[in-house]
Amino acid sequence: MQKKRITLAGGVTMLCLSGCHLPPDNTAPARKYGAASEVAVTRHAQYQLWEQGTYSAALPSRQPGGSLQAHSGRVSFDWEGDALELLSELARLRGQQFSYSGVRLPLPVSLHVRDMTFADALRLTEAQTAWRAVLSQSAGRLHLSYMPTEKK
Repeated sequence: MQKKRITLAGGVTMLCLSGCHLPPDNTAPARKYGAASEVAVTRHAQYQLWEQGTYSAALPSRQPGGSLQAHSGRVSFDWEGDALELLSELARLRGQQFSYSGVRLPLPVSLHVRDMTFADALRLTEAQTAWRAVLSQSAGRLHLSYMPTEKK
């Protein structure tokens, strides 16, 4: 009788402890690449929302006080998209007219600007678009000239 109680108690103990050996019920997949994979997942979700029309990049903004009065005025924005749209918004913010000439082709830019002068933001944009377009400024006007496409 003593042996049956020990066996029964041992069996119950083994049954209770066997739950500790089961893998945790974790629904989140293990991240093989750490933060880089989390950024990729977030970016993918943003692209899907953007395609559905529910997400758009934040347009350049100025601290409260209206439009920029000088090229030394400071702006902050995150932009990943076409340079033409960004330059149009920057010109509007500065109170300038924006125009472009040539065959409009995609000009992808990726800018993350924090408290930077308007002139420096234009320089960064120009650095990313110089391979396909030329940015010029005159009094009250910002102009983007697309380079001619090569004929084959």
